[in-house]
Amino acid sequence: MCYPHKTLLVFLSAALILNGCILERIFRVKNQLCDFEKNFQIEISQGFRVLLRDPVLLDEDITRLAGAEPSEQKLVGDELVMTYIAERKGLQSNGQYDLPIELRFVRLAGEYRLKEGYLGKNLADMLTDELLTQIMQSVCKSQKSLVKQQITIDIRTLDRTLLPAGSEITGILGPPNSNSDIEHRQVYDYQLKNNDGLDKETTIEIYLDDTDQRILRIKMKHLRYNLDADFEKGEAVLNVDIFIDEET
Repeated sequence: MCYPHKTLLVFLSAALILNGCILERIFRVKNQLCDFEKNFQIEISQGFRVLLRDPVLLDEDITRLAGAEPSEQKLVGDELVMTYIAERKGLQSNGQYDLPIELRFVRLAGEYRLKEGYLGKNLADMLTDELLTQIMQSVCKSQKSLVKQQITIDIRTLDRTLLPAGSEITGILGPPNSNSDIEHRQVYDYQLKNNDGLDKETTIEIYLDDTDQRILRIKMKHLRYNLDADFEKGEAVLNVDIFIDEET
């Protein structure tokens, strides 16, 4: 005799256990962020690199958190290297304007754990090292739940002279979309390399002042992450939507 309600309970219990393990590791990393200098090291050279002194997250956690498989994956010695590459849509640039995020994992007790993350120069130049560091440090003060959560960062003290001038943006991201329909706004669309689907797209919107030289605001959607940095208001908001329902 079949007991569908019992089968459902077993399935839900297994799902909760799986999510619970992931959440436990996420909260461990979040606690590490509360003592940032002890647990992390930042290197700024041709991009933005973060070294994790006590690796926690597994490679499978990353694909779950990103909501996508990496564009590229390879073994380098004893390390696993996963790279997510956002490519400009409709623009042949031979990778010049790509937005790569490289993740390196070290093998510990038979599992690959994240030990290093690297954001390519284009993305680091747009968001600045200072803003990226502030975002990481602010996660410690965020809500307990990482499910559909919002993190607010005070960026009033951010040195805006570090932001690229309007005339420099094209050199970093390439020419904007031709259909940018709002004055003093530039839009850039990307597709995750080797991944299809609307949920695998990246969009960057840049709002400029009347001279088109000073950045007022940057809005970026990348996979399950949405960043809205309003430099006039002095506030950046990061919306994270990690454990969303997958369409079947």
